[in-house]
Amino acid sequence: MDDAGSELHPAGSSAPDTPISVISGGLSSDILPTGSSTSDAPISVINLNDDEGQDYDCPKYEDIIQDGECEPPPPYMPPHYPSAPLQKSITVPTSLISEDVARQALMEYAKKKCCYSTGPAQHMLLQHLQPFNTFRYRLDTFTETRICKWVSDPYYGEEVDGPGNGPPPDAWDLQAEPPTLFQNAEYYMALPHTSSIEICLQCGGLGRSMCRNCFGAGRGLYELSPIHLNSRRKLCLGCGGSGYQHCTTCGSTGKLLKYIQVTIKWENHNFEFVADHNSDFTTKRFKKVTGEIIFSDEQQMVLPVTNFPKPSINEASENVIYHHRAEFTNSKIMRQRHSIEWLPLTKVDYTWNGAEYDYFVYGKENRAYTQNYPRKCCCTIM
Repeated sequence: MDDAGSELHPAGSSAPDTPISVISGGLSSDILPTGSSTSDAPISVINLNDDEGQDYDCPKYEDIIQDGECEPPPPYMPPHYPSAPLQKSITVPTSLISEDVARQALMEYAKKKCCYSTGPAQHMLLQHLQPFNTFRYRLDTFTETRICKWVSDPYYGEEVDGPGNGPPPDAWDLQAEPPTLFQNAEYYMALPHTSSIEICLQCGGLGRSMCRNCFGAGRGLYELSPIHLNSRRKLCLGCGGSGYQHCTTCGSTGKLLKYIQVTIKWENHNFEFVADHNSDFTTKRFKKVTGEIIFSDEQQMVLPVTNFPKPSINEASENVIYHHRAEFTNSKIMRQRHSIEWLPLTKVDYTWNGAEYDYFVYGKENRAYTQNYPRKCCCTIM
């Protein structure tokens, strides 16, 4: 009997595998487009100056202040859930590793450890193999967030898409697709009809400023020559003798193109939970191995897993799915996927030189781990 009261066959049992119906689901419709297409807009990732004034009138975006950011609310529609949850039948594996696999796993473990003798692995007497197989639940929630901010670039005479071309669209109406689902990425886009030309405050529109090294003199301080014992002036290295330096803020143009930049962030939020296996094996070691996927589902928004034989998996699925829905209120959930993975775990008891020892074999890779290997050092100290 498992902790849900269901009858389960022990590992290695000859009883036929019984399909288990796991209920889950989500929206089956495709992802809706982000909005109608807008006119082509310049793309920029450079933010050279944030010191200019913010008196430019831009309807719908007046709240974006100096050095401030604004997250527009996502175009959310209440999610539509199917009237009947999606049902999938799965089979829980009940396999047990062989003695040869168990012995080879300990051999590989000893070979990878410095000064571990392989003698115990070669000559041990296997006593008992006990399965502690468990399950891992994973959820990936892929979100999109849009942030608006005033930025400025050097103006080189390009066409200015200002408010005269119409009111600026909503930030969520801009077309943008993630490069790859469930992978983090960023994209920068100019919000149409928000551009304007301003005088660069750094140089006052001159495109250059007085050299701070020589204060416009073009030459450095007087220096004493150790040979002729007289003074001389050297050209200023900061300006090359001109007395001025080019303005890096406006690229020496004297003008700045100011506009609202929309930053689009795609982020994958991963959750992982390993059910209790009722052994003293360290659960975090499962992060380094893989198991066998026995259930998976991908939708725009998935529904929690129900009636799985391990109640803690059902509970973890329900908690994290509803937590993600409540957490990402300023973002748009693009896609979700979740899975249940069967993780092999076997405890091996053995004797060597009349003493009792044990170790674990875990994951499909059949890795071994033990804290009481009998012969940890084969070096001889002279």
